[in-house]
Amino acid sequence: MTRWIIMLAATLGLMACEAPTNNGENSADIITIYGAIATVDRGPMDPQTEPLFNTFGIEFDAACVINTAALLTLEQHTIRADFPAGASVRNFSGPLLRDVMAIAVPTGQTLVVTSVDGYQREIDLQRIYDHDVILAVRMDGDPLPMGGFGPAMLVWPRRTDPALTGMSDDDWSWGVIAIEVREA
Repeated sequence: MTRWIIMLAATLGLMACEAPTNNGENSADIITIYGAIATVDRGPMDPQTEPLFNTFGIEFDAACVINTAALLTLEQHTIRADFPAGASVRNFSGPLLRDVMAIAVPTGQTLVVTSVDGYQREIDLQRIYDHDVILAVRMDGDPLPMGGFGPAMLVWPRRTDPALTGMSDDDWSWGVIAIEVREA
């Protein structure tokens, strides 16, 4: 547990050192998409310089990385939602997850979303096309912070999509850092 806390603190410290873009957003790569994808812009995972990925068993030879600035260039959507279920309703905003995934050009059918605390959730890719799921980077207009729900969070429109009425919080991954695309 102590090792994990040290790795998390080191990772957060490195992220804080990145130079902000001209709009004040952090330009560090925050989402790594890997696996069955057609677009790649980085090489293999290095267990010595990426200990968090190593701890969570994330391995890849190539990946597509996306930073906050790139996410903000995509069309932004807002979902009014309660998270956790029954909490206050807030405005979550960010691009549609399907638009984010389109950057990496997925060739598989299943996503495995990994959060900064190691939580992993398997989600059928078709579900993000069937519902307007967003990869939120803001809540009530403010960036999602590390230590909170950030750097990014999956937000489902369960208040407005009748098919999602009564949905649990299980697929509401927060602190999202990586998405693996699997064939099946």
